[in-house]
Amino acid sequence: MNKKSLDDLVVAMGKRLQAEYIEGAIPYLREREPELWAHLEALDREESLESLLAYERLFFEGLRRYISYLEAGRQAA
Repeated sequence: MNKKSLDDLVVAMGKRLQAEYIEGAIPYLREREPELWAHLEALDREESLESLLAYERLFFEGLRRYISYLEAGRQAA
């Protein structure tokens, strides 16, 4: 795979991630993970590298929970 193909693949994966998961994850987190969402909001108000890194880790944990929720729904169907 050449560099251009790899770059195109990464861009496509990012667009898919955003379209399929991130846009749905935010409402999910607000509704079903209110403590996690409140922690994210608190971290968002802080201005430090540590809070930014903690926000990123926590958001990806929330995203993982959302994807697990989607998978459970698909398996039940």
